[in-house]
Amino acid sequence: MKLTSDQLDGFLLRVLVAVAEEESVSRAAAKLNLPQSTVSAGLTRLRTIFNDPLFVRGRNSMVPTARMAELYGRIRSVAADLEGLCVPEATPAPADINREFHIGTLDYISPRFIPDIIARLLQKMPRASIQVHALSLDFDYQESLETGALDLMVGNWGSPPEHLHLYPLFEDEIICLARQSNPVLKGGFSQADYLAADHLGLFPVNANQLGVIDAYLAQMGLRRNVKVVLPYFNNVPNLLVQSDLIFTTCKRFAGEYSKDLPLQIIPSPISFPAMRFYLLWHDRTHRSPACREMRECVVDAIARSDT
Repeated sequence: MKLTSDQLDGFLLRVLVAVAEEESVSRAAAKLNLPQSTVSAGLTRLRTIFNDPLFVRGRNSMVPTARMAELYGRIRSVAADLEGLCVPEATPAPADINREFHIGTLDYISPRFIPDIIARLLQKMPRASIQVHALSLDFDYQESLETGALDLMVGNWGSPPEHLHLYPLFEDEIICLARQSNPVLKGGFSQADYLAADHLGLFPVNANQLGVIDAYLAQMGLRRNVKVVLPYFNNVPNLLVQSDLIFTTCKRFAGEYSKDLPLQIIPSPISFPAMRFYLLWHDRTHRSPACREMRECVVDAIARSDT
């Protein structure tokens, strides 16, 4: 059903306010930088919409009717609100950003990855707050980005969704990590040894897809023996120290733990492609000044990191 209010628009409201303030069609036209005929036509339409003359002739100017006098304050407020809606969003200074950011990631790069990002964000935006969301099989990160439950994702999937914005962070070599006394490593570590060994795996982020390592092996027609599957990376090092399991991962993650634990990094006997890490975000936050600043902070934190 078409309403009377459907005939109103921002232009007509501006005409009405200008005529009311100038008390003259000609002066209102000059103020709006419009032909007088355009303002007169607009006023005619307004009189029909409100079913009231709105202005009548006085001795030296146009005089508002009682109806117009009653409406003027509300109309002026609506016109100002409409104009305000079209003003470009101001870009706040980073120190003035007071917003809660939501970042989805895994602890798969290094123990310092998340702390480095948070430290940089708080340094640049001290009034902001941050929530880091761990990914799991039942976590729909695409829906979370679309609804705003997440502002940003750190990912390393082989084929990220095409509808999301992507910014490449870095690539990392894939190696194997095992305890130093692991008998599997005696006498070398061949492809046959790799496939015959017992492996430690992680739940893939997407329940319907293989992880990066197993997906690549499947493309080659190969399959490893994943004996143990964990939900989190932070349990990996201590389990490796106490078992003969092999863990295939990126070099940055392995390097942190091999410094302090009896673990060794072994070149992978299978030439896996480098693991690509990147940021993902939805178009809903793409133009947000605060979210843009947040993404720049994340990129900067990773660039500064020596992990």
